[in-house]
Amino acid sequence: MKLEPGDMLLALARDLSEARTTLSSGLADLTGRLEAVEGADFGDAIAGLRKVLGDLATAVQELQAEPKEEEEPEGPGTAPNWTELDKEQCQELWDWLLTWCGKVLLPVYAADVWRPCWFRHTQLKIQLTWLCAHWHWSYEKTAPPTRAAEWHTRWWPAVMKVMKDELKDCGYASDSLRNPLHEIPQDGDDALGYDDFADHGLLAYVAADVARRTDPEKKDNKKDTGD
Repeated sequence: MKLEPGDMLLALARDLSEARTTLSSGLADLTGRLEAVEGADFGDAIAGLRKVLGDLATAVQELQAEPKEEEEPEGPGTAPNWTELDKEQCQELWDWLLTWCGKVLLPVYAADVWRPCWFRHTQLKIQLTWLCAHWHWSYEKTAPPTRAAEWHTRWWPAVMKVMKDELKDCGYASDSLRNPLHEIPQDGDDALGYDDFADHGLLAYVAADVARRTDPEKKDNKKDTGD
């Protein structure tokens, strides 16, 4: 079909108009996007990314670091309290203390200052109790040597001084000690030496101490009733 020159010009003008409209619309959209990018505030987003990167770096360092040694406990825990014991607890505490004094303290440390009447001296008994607790704590399998060093250089010398003061008036009757507070028998079946663990009244003394304590059942019932 033959096109007239006028029709061709009209068609060309229409195509140019549509193209200009499309181009103008595209340019307007692009301009809007550019303005949005230029006007955006990326400070918060950048700060957030930096924080995440910092946390990741810290986590990596912690994973690469060697395991930290456990902090040393501050002390051996609560020392046994002689004033708050029922019969069973009292017997257990006596057994624990007597075993340590007889097998450790007397033969290894205290032979020069020991007296068989030691258990009759209440303040000495109390101090030996916490000294015993500290000794066991010092010789735990995981204990550093500083614990034992402190026991030997600080705590045992302190209690040894108390022991000397408490027992200075006890022993064999002599010209220098005419009336011992607790006399050590020198003759007969009751004869004792300074290195003896205790005089023959120990078992009766412990039994009497245990007997005067509250029965475990009565103690529990007393707590339950709120008395």
